[in-house]
Amino acid sequence: MTRVLVTETELSVADMLTELPPQVSSGVYGVGVDIASVERIKLAINRSGERFLNFVYSKNEQEYCESAEKKFERYSACWAAKESAVKALGTGFRYSISFKDIELQSGKDGRPLLKLSGRFQQLMQEKSVNYSHVSISHEGESAVAVVMLCRI
Repeated sequence: MTRVLVTETELSVADMLTELPPQVSSGVYGVGVDIASVERIKLAINRSGERFLNFVYSKNEQEYCESAEKKFERYSACWAAKESAVKALGTGFRYSISFKDIELQSGKDGRPLLKLSGRFQQLMQEKSVNYSHVSISHEGESAVAVVMLCRI
């Protein structure tokens, strides 16, 4: 049976992995992507304040975001990274995964990285997933993140 794409760009992660060389695709567990509206995150923060911030973001993430001139873009990028991570794991925010189980950090070289803990980390271990890679970008009205989880 031939699969008909709804759009020319519609392609599942499973389809993408079949296009990779076997030595690469066998190590990739999942890929997640999310785009966040900066205005939507700004409204949530302004409406719910510290309650929202403390529910979604670690203290380190809050300090990192608050130190920026464009703090709402940073908050939105963190949000997108968390959403991308649960998509890559294939769980969404089910199975008692907390937003704070996924913390976006800045590595020594300035590249973003994920610090994973709690239920998210436990599920990764159960699935023998032991590596994450994240890429983020934000500009104006949107922030985007891509997370790849691997078995290496």
